[in-house]
Amino acid sequence: MTQGTFPRRIALATDLSHRCDRALDRALLVAKAWQAELTVIHALAPPEDSPLFGSLRDLPSWRRSPDPVRKARDRIYRDLVREDPGVDIMVHVETGSPAEVVLGAARASHADLIVTGVARDELLARMFLGDTVDRLIRKSPVPVLIVRDRAFEPYRTMLVTTDFSASSRVALETAVRLFPEAGISLFHAYDVPFAGYLGRAEVEKQFEGYGKDAADKFLAEAGIAPDAARKVSRMIEHGVPEGLLRDYAENSRRHLNVVGSHGGGMVYETLIGSTARKIIDAVPGDVLLVPDPTRRKVD
Repeated sequence: MTQGTFPRRIALATDLSHRCDRALDRALLVAKAWQAELTVIHALAPPEDSPLFGSLRDLPSWRRSPDPVRKARDRIYRDLVREDPGVDIMVHVETGSPAEVVLGAARASHADLIVTGVARDELLARMFLGDTVDRLIRKSPVPVLIVRDRAFEPYRTMLVTTDFSASSRVALETAVRLFPEAGISLFHAYDVPFAGYLGRAEVEKQFEGYGKDAADKFLAEAGIAPDAARKVSRMIEHGVPEGLLRDYAENSRRHLNVVGSHGGGMVYETLIGSTARKIIDAVPGDVLLVPDPTRRKVD
């Protein structure tokens, strides 16, 4: 995807439960805005063992279970017709591991973005990642949009988390390319070593100055238009990133949280980058995870 262009293909991973309804609404909204093709992907569990007595073909027609692939496809099309999407839609239903099915179908459809939802623990009143979403964000070579909020309107504001690394710069550039109309706040959290011994207020003031200088340099080096860079607000805060972002989200208008990931290989596959994972777990709103630029892109 080049500068100034939108993705032409989006993939939606759904388990057909209510937890993915919001992801479906957001995927349709984004696909319509980008005039992109949407591939809706659903993975079926492997069939159970054959019946104890005979095969399914031996049963009368009225006792045979409907074809699960056709049943899932009919369910998806029924939901889409009700939504009146107004976009080109393809449906992919396959038996297998959900994450592998989604990644394989996204690769085959040349998707530049994967959209999915998460489970919700009503008892604890918090969001948490399911196993499939966890695997997607660890393995996807293209951005993953994790949807928690209702899709009432396009994203108006974005909060881009940065540690001023190359990965977070790519995350910023990707967010600007995907949602150019959204206002941007650049967020950086820092810790103050030995603040208790050195005079906290003065040391924090000095670190905040360093952070603003680093943010200016970061934006100057980012591949975004100078006008766009000048409109970016800076948020340089002392504390733990995930805690600050959670508090900010709970006390502000809903926005898209953008986070980049680091690394590769086994360590990456296991942790995705500890800070990125903690942020995804902590914030209550939508999160766009942008993979490290060194990872292989779906083609």
